[in-house]
Amino acid sequence: MARYAVYLHFELLEVVPKRGAQQKKILGFIQSLAENPFDKGDFTDKDETFRTRQIKIVGDYAITYWADHPAKIMMIVDISLADN
Repeated sequence: MARYAVYLHFELLEVVPKRGAQQKKILGFIQSLAENPFDKGDFTDKDETFRTRQIKIVGDYAITYWADHPAKIMMIVDISLADN
């Protein structure tokens, strides 16, 4: 399987800790999506266009993403603190 490109807005990284275990987990998960684009999240939701998005809990953070399989692209659309 071809490796997918992963896209995200730089501003999303502002909520990610600048160092430490949480940062490693988050960045590791984002990198893993390039190799494993069919990985499912822990939850799903729909955006305003009714596209299904995956939500993965990584440490204390929720990462929302969706795949464009024909284009081989992973889109990271949100990184935020997960609700407890």
